[in-house]
Amino acid sequence: MARNIAIVTTESLPCFPRPCAGGGVRVWGLGEALRRQGLSCLYFLPESLRHPEIESSQVPIQFYKPEFLHQELRNRNCEAALFEQWQPLTFLKQPLDIPIILDLPGPLILEYYWRDRENFYSHIVEKVATLSQADYFLCALERQRSYYSAWLTWAGLPPDAERLAVVPLLLHEMPQSRQGHVEDEPQLFWGGMFWPWQERTNSFRIILEVLSRLRCGQLVISGGTGGGEKDSLYAQYADHPHVSWLGRLCFSEYAAELKRAAVAIDLSRPTEERRLSSDLRTGTALWAGAPCLTTSQSPWAEWIQKHNAGWVLDYEDEKGLRELITEIVLERVDITAKRRGAKEASLLISNDDQLKPLLNWLQKPEKRNASLPFFEARFQDRENRLKESQEAVNRLQHENAALRHDLDSIHANPLFRLYKKLTGKSKK
Repeated sequence: MARNIAIVTTESLPCFPRPCAGGGVRVWGLGEALRRQGLSCLYFLPESLRHPEIESSQVPIQFYKPEFLHQELRNRNCEAALFEQWQPLTFLKQPLDIPIILDLPGPLILEYYWRDRENFYSHIVEKVATLSQADYFLCALERQRSYYSAWLTWAGLPPDAERLAVVPLLLHEMPQSRQGHVEDEPQLFWGGMFWPWQERTNSFRIILEVLSRLRCGQLVISGGTGGGEKDSLYAQYADHPHVSWLGRLCFSEYAAELKRAAVAIDLSRPTEERRLSSDLRTGTALWAGAPCLTTSQSPWAEWIQKHNAGWVLDYEDEKGLRELITEIVLERVDITAKRRGAKEASLLISNDDQLKPLLNWLQKPEKRNASLPFFEARFQDRENRLKESQEAVNRLQHENAALRHDLDSIHANPLFRLYKKLTGKSKK
């Protein structure tokens, strides 16, 4: 069994006293679950994250520069490498001689459609080429399996290769209980990374209209846009009496705010990216025991309904949202029962049994036989067709030359000349 695992990420981890994004939460959950199973995991973090608070932590860390990642992995004698998303795998300048596990918790290529549309096609080509380098793949949801199976087919893997496993979100420590924490007024929490394509303006406006009308409740907001700039709604509502802007918090502080909340909100307009994402903001809120309000497209909607862990609304249901926020703020709903439901859901998130597919593969990991990804295979097919066409032309030219040679031989034959002479006289 492979026991020395490299975990490569571009994100900060929840254990550090600084903000982190969903990718860090996801890969930290996987890594710590592996460590609880007795495996040795070394986290590879980019040099840009180097900080005294991180370096002094008890977490096994190796900092890397992207151009030297291949060398760093070889120097540490790792038996397998787990990459957070496919993008960090592009740092490798040559193939690794150890098995590569690629975690695919969300459709990064759909994010690139919004982030860098001018180079979208190049990202597609790069993704397919990068997937072809890995040996085993993880996704976070059953609904993602077909999506990634198609990409893996493009990358040269047979559709029945059985190298894609579903491993849901795992978080290794249950938060402390609320311990009777009481707020002066209900707090509605909205946190996470706020990307431009996750349109939430309408829900945001309606919630504040209700709070203003009731003159009660606080909308607590913690997050950022990913680029360091202020959230697009910040300037408009910076001084709103019912809004508390906290900025980006480290994970422990973020979880503490979730524990105080009457409800954690994630109501953005449904898109293909949202339908296929693992929606870590809602998963993290459930893990922290916070009742959640989200849309029916969320991968957590079924859990929330099954465990009575919150509410599910359509994004366009303005009337339903106004009524629900009113009920929550006026404390006409049983938040305690919703919190119990969230706690039930959180037990599933911290269940290490979900790691079994990966552990089973690590019992005997293997490099797969190299196969050409779609774009290279298409290029190769074109080259093969051109080669076959050229060979056919060469063959025809050779046959034509042979026929000409035979014809010249016939013309040079004395009998042929005599024949031509006789037939010429007979015509006269």
